[in-house]
Amino acid sequence: MTKSFLTEYRLELSAFLGLAFGFLSIISAVQVWILAGGSPSTNRLPSYLSFLGDLGTPLGTWATWIVVAAPIAFIVCVWWLYDYIAKTRELHELIDTPSKAKFVRNLDDIEYLAWVLPQRFEDKVLKKKKDLKI
Repeated sequence: MTKSFLTEYRLELSAFLGLAFGFLSIISAVQVWILAGGSPSTNRLPSYLSFLGDLGTPLGTWATWIVVAAPIAFIVCVWWLYDYIAKTRELHELIDTPSKAKFVRNLDDIEYLAWVLPQRFEDKVLKKKKDLKI
């Protein structure tokens, strides 16, 4: 049975969305806090950062909502990426044992990690089981 799209492409999605929401966080923060309100002399950005003000203009009045939602989404994406990396490292540590007894003892954890990670990790577990004749 094939796994869901979110499971199969978790690494790519979390990295891409994390970058996108991080960028949106910066742009919306510039739009709301630096360019909005106050006197014209305090709203000016240095010349090397002036492009940030231009990028924020399409956000319009939505910038105040995006400045709240984008950092939350960024944190969720970074956590999703960290969780993926931690689970793959743990699975590799559990699989890379020459001892059949250790592998069998940790088989529940190995199968759970293979189940929540993309199909290629489940294939690695099946190959290791075949190699150890389990």
